[in-house]
Amino acid sequence: MKLFNREKRESVIIVGCGSLGSKLAAVLANQNDAVSIIDIDENSFAKLPATYHEFCIDGDATDTDILELAGIKTADTLIALTNDDNTNIMVAQIAKQYYKVNQVIAKIDDATKEASYAQTGITAICPLLLSLNEFERVFKTEKEGRSA
Repeated sequence: MKLFNREKRESVIIVGCGSLGSKLAAVLANQNDAVSIIDIDENSFAKLPATYHEFCIDGDATDTDILELAGIKTADTLIALTNDDNTNIMVAQIAKQYYKVNQVIAKIDDATKEASYAQTGITAICPLLLSLNEFERVFKTEKEGRSA
């Protein structure tokens, strides 16, 4: 008898189907990850491309029933991308502390909150700080190019 070794699909939950969440969901689904996306506004799923055929859940991701419907008990990664820092932080903490999700990422718009998550096992990403770092890098590179 021959057993077939199927590669396990990475299970990812994305909370927030805005511009970033919808694009990330499409990219991950195209990489063959099993993606579930949650948003409190069912109209937000219209941002997903027509090629997206993964799981969409209309609901509040701070509700553990909604998270369980999305598959949090077996999820490898949860990414919180709503437009509300407090929601992102709460969902990330539930995923990390209660469900023991291995990789938890939260978008945090308030730069002062980012550093406080370094010790929690939650990766906080602040778009403002990322943008500032990139502008600084580009400016430094341009400046060095002009002086050479």
